[in-house]
Amino acid sequence: MEVIDGQQRLMTILEFVDGDFKLNKGSKNYAGMAFSNLSEEQQEKFLMYRVPVDVILAAQRSELLEMFRRMNAYTAPLNTAEKRHSQFQGAFKWFAVELSSKISPMLEEWGILTTKQIVRMSDSELIAELSLVLEKGLINKSETEINKIYSKYDDAFPVAAIYESIISGFFESMATNFSELRGTNLSKPYAIHSLFAAYAHITHGIPNGEVDLGFPTRNKAIKVSNDVKMALLEISDAQELKEVTGKYGQYVAAALSTTTKVAQRRARTKVLAQILDPK
Repeated sequence: MEVIDGQQRLMTILEFVDGDFKLNKGSKNYAGMAFSNLSEEQQEKFLMYRVPVDVILAAQRSELLEMFRRMNAYTAPLNTAEKRHSQFQGAFKWFAVELSSKISPMLEEWGILTTKQIVRMSDSELIAELSLVLEKGLINKSETEINKIYSKYDDAFPVAAIYESIISGFFESMATNFSELRGTNLSKPYAIHSLFAAYAHITHGIPNGEVDLGFPTRNKAIKVSNDVKMALLEISDAQELKEVTGKYGQYVAAALSTTTKVAQRRARTKVLAQILDPK
């Protein structure tokens, strides 16, 4: 079973019973007392107190994450992604919401984003960034640019089906063909961005991709081989060891410095594209 809301309160009750702390002066009648200091009658009364709960049965992981998200909206100040989803109510906002509900379980399982980040709408922000790759190619990460794509497609999003197909196809390919990358350095958000850009250029083409990556789009599926998988794992290991002068030094250097600037994005994506499309 999993606690969706109220975990801190439940843990506090259990820790008090276990004697992990004493009550502070906020308790008028029992300040300074541990559970063991209470009388037998008081302990029994405490243990017999009923904590009301709602039990949710047979919920999908995406539904649980949405519950987390909705409850969190009333308990914490809005971050940039949440403010954006409050400001825009149009086509792109709902595209991001619907697509994130499909891929967020994988984002969580792979450690691409934490549960807390997903609850705070980092999954929708990631989808917006991947959409910007299809829209503008490799650019600096910018709240302004993310807001622009929400605004541009607020009334209508005519390329929604195309963008969804490419983004969904990428995550399906990752889950099917590259499960070895789960939990590695290549499952970090910035690495996923670079992997997606390489994938999108090879399979469909991205703006300025030929200039940034050094070859035209292939307009075909990526051929997955053991050599490709091994090379990607070698990149992850090289990053772990910070081998900036080794075989994959260009990628490692671009992963250890600022990760969201266009120069680093180009460097990482170029290395990954050469591996995914060996020529």
